Amino acid sequence: MPSDSASIVLLDSYRDTITAHLAKNQLDAAGIPCFLGNENRPYGPVLGAVRLFVRAADVAAAREVLQAQPAPMHAMPPDEEPATGPRCPRCHHTDVVCRHQPHPSDNLFVKLRLWLLAPEKPQCHCFTCGLEFEGE
Repeated sequence: MPSDSASIVLLDSYRDTITAHLAKNQLDAAGIPCFLGNENRPYGPVLGAVRLFVRAADVAAAREVLQAQPAPMHAMPPDEEPATGPRCPRCHHTDVVCRHQPHPSDNLFVKLRLWLLAPEKPQCHCFTCGLEFEGE
């Protein structure tokens, strides 16, 4: 009969397989044996959550690994500002392109909007969050 420290326990449940695999990868990288259950659900979350299992002896270490919070990420350090260029009003990234004329690779909606409406301000697109907005 196996001891209680060798028994398998449910550590956590996740709504989607991607989040569950990210947690499993963190535990694997820390050397904590684990496995996922219910990950091949034919109807998604309707049939329950994806479950992450570990040994009872590893529960405390696994929780510590998964609860470790990385430093918050910033698009740019607070003291560094870009020299020039537009900034997205939603996500504040500078990975933005603005133009008055359509590009040959634009879809029909963008071409019609730029040709027919002839906007006074340039039309901009943020590649980080996908927001379409008018530039200055």
